[in-house]
Amino acid sequence: MRRLFGERHVDRLVKRAVRGDAEAFGAIFDIYADRVYGYIRVRVGTEHDAEDIAGTVFLKAFEAMAGYRQTGAPFSAWLFRIAHNAIVDHHRRNAKVPEPVEDIESYTEQDPVVVDEVVLAKVDAEMMKASISKLTSEQAAVVVARFIWDMDVRSTAKVLDRTENAVKALQHRAMKRLARIVEEHNDES
Repeated sequence: MRRLFGERHVDRLVKRAVRGDAEAFGAIFDIYADRVYGYIRVRVGTEHDAEDIAGTVFLKAFEAMAGYRQTGAPFSAWLFRIAHNAIVDHHRRNAKVPEPVEDIESYTEQDPVVVDEVVLAKVDAEMMKASISKLTSEQAAVVVARFIWDMDVRSTAKVLDRTENAVKALQHRAMKRLARIVEEHNDES
């Protein structure tokens, strides 16, 4: 029930934003900013790139709000589609550009326990990113939509312009591949 109320709240905000209410769009931004950034961060090289792309996504969404039409899918599906397209554009523009490696020494003055937590979180995030990067782009998009964005199969299918059965098949193949990747990683350790 809580989720349904949340979707109704978003729907009301979207209707106001479509009519040009910048405050309503600001509330939409507050609701989705972390999810959009998280989706993008998993798919691009650096935090800086993810921040830039997320900003672009919300700018494009703001500029397109007047033309937004409810299609039966949640608003997040439309926003996710904009993010997906922005990531594709980013990768096209930056093909074969090496990714910078972040310097862990910036944490040296912090409490060692905090440093350990930061390093472990970074390793987990990097392993997740590396694992997802070994999937096909369609499989990766399905995994991110389903498990990071918590979208249902129907909404994921609409966003990716696939049938629900195709999304289920992509998800199944992706999960099998991810299991093999994790197994291979554990065998190497």
